Amino acid sequence: ITIQLYDYQRDLIKLVTDNRMSLSLQSRQSAKTTTATIVLLHYILFNKNKLVAILANKKDTAVEVLERIQLAYEALPQWLQHGVKKWNVTTIHLENGCKVLAAATSSGSIRGKSVNFLYLDEVAFVENWDTFFTSTFPTISSGKTTKIFMTSTPNGLNHWHELCKGAKEGKNGYKFFEVKW
Repeated sequence: ITIQLYDYQRDLIKLVTDNRMSLSLQSRQSAKTTTATIVLLHYILFNKNKLVAILANKKDTAVEVLERIQLAYEALPQWLQHGVKKWNVTTIHLENGCKVLAAATSSGSIRGKSVNFLYLDEVAFVENWDTFFTSTFPTISSGKTTKIFMTSTPNGLNHWHELCKGAKEGKNGYKFFEVKW
């Protein structure tokens, strides 16, 4: 099935692909999950031995992103698919050594793991952000090629607002992207 991308989706995919740290402030129903699905699926197909972590404010939200990756994977032509070693509700493990795990945002969700690509969804709704991020960011901070991609809809003047403001102003190292309604 061919997905007809909007221009802004192409721009966001390029931004995430070309940069180590990116975030996207998006309105509801702006296809942020579809865009993240495309980016993450491409990453695990065209790399080897990488760990991708999908974390969201609710486990169900993270699992939904993983389900979309699984659905998109199944729709690929056979020649693009890798063998699957493990495939369940919270994990994908491909024969090329790439793994994807989905979990809720908590201070211990990926503690001790070396993550190559960290995707955080609905960041504005993560409770106890400082505790969570202090324990999670080190999983990618020491790598030179590791990536972090954060997305969320707005939720007032909180940590997400401050991250977006800092990215817009070029003060925190993140590349900023915005999709208005």
